[in-house]
Amino acid sequence: MKKYIYLPLAALLFFLTACTTTRMTTADLKAEIDAARSGHYGQAMLHAELSEEDLEEANNILDHLENDYYWNINEKQKALDAARSAAHHRLESEKEMCKWLTEVHGHNHHKAEATHHSVAYFETGSAIPYKTKDETINEMGRWLEAHPDATVTVTASTDTVGNPAYNQDLSEKRARTVAQRLVANGARPNQLIIKAVGEAAGADNTPNQENRVVMITTAHPAYVDCPNVK
Repeated sequence: MKKYIYLPLAALLFFLTACTTTRMTTADLKAEIDAARSGHYGQAMLHAELSEEDLEEANNILDHLENDYYWNINEKQKALDAARSAAHHRLESEKEMCKWLTEVHGHNHHKAEATHHSVAYFETGSAIPYKTKDETINEMGRWLEAHPDATVTVTASTDTVGNPAYNQDLSEKRARTVAQRLVANGARPNQLIIKAVGEAAGADNTPNQENRVVMITTAHPAYVDCPNVK
């Protein structure tokens, strides 16, 4: 009889011992899971998984409804909500993937810093340059051809010698002279922004070589993958 008493007591003792055992820590496991989901790529995978789960739920309910397994307005609403949630997570996954792509290889695309170059110099009253930086103009034309999203502002000015209206027209001719050279070297006309400022600031009727120039300034957006994903 005693051995039958000992068996339940032993089982009870084992159970109590198990209950009092220190619970296994899971902090390290959680940290590893969070690490796997970190960053744009990890978040993209997470949203893709959630989208698939929602789609599976919506499709299961759709299958039941179409096969008359049951008809319940609450179930249909549940499926609609799941389908909408799937679409939301799919879009979020695309956004995160695009951010990851930009992060990974955006540096391979052209840099976004603007550059400024004075490329043509003129005598007073002349639209024909007496000096041009041919290499810079040629390189800029080829660069624009290779980067169709980039633009260049062609800024031309004159000194204060002569009539202001005439100088305004003169600055436009100077800008066009350089613009034509850029196009001849590969730039598209829609990449060029012509800015004829006419007479630069200064004392009236004063020749100033610093103002008889054409400057080109580059501009282009920062590289972003999937610009249409919003």
